[in-house]
Amino acid sequence: MSPDPVTLVTALRDVLDDTKRDFSSMPFFVRPMANRGFANRTGRSIEEWRQLASALVSEVKPDTEPARLLERHPRLREHLEQLAENYRTAPERASKGMGALAGTLQRVQEASRRREEAVRALIAWLG
Repeated sequence: MSPDPVTLVTALRDVLDDTKRDFSSMPFFVRPMANRGFANRTGRSIEEWRQLASALVSEVKPDTEPARLLERHPRLREHLEQLAENYRTAPERASKGMGALAGTLQRVQEASRRREEAVRALIAWLG
C-alpha cells in the first residue's frame, strides 16, 4: 500500500511547527543564529518552510500523484533533501553548542531523528 500523501505533507508541516516551537524556546540571543543557520542549510527560513508546507497541505489530496506535485514545485525534492540533511546533522551541532547537557542532547537526537524520518518519507513518496 502506497503512503498517503496527505499524511506525509501533514507530517512535514508538523515537523516544521515543532522546529519553530524549539526555536522559540531558545534563549533570545541564540534565536537569530539558529534561524540564520537553518535558512543557510535548508535554503529557506523556517517561516518560508512553514508557508510551503501549509500550501502543500491545501494542495494535496489522497489521490495526488508525486509527478503532479513536482510539476507545481519542481525543486521540492532537492529542497526537502536539504531539510532532511539539516535534521540529520542537528545533533552534531547541538553537541558543540550544549556541551555536556546529555538530557538535552538526547532530546535533540530523538527529535531530529523523527523529523528527518518524516521528511525522508515524503522524499521517498516523491520518488
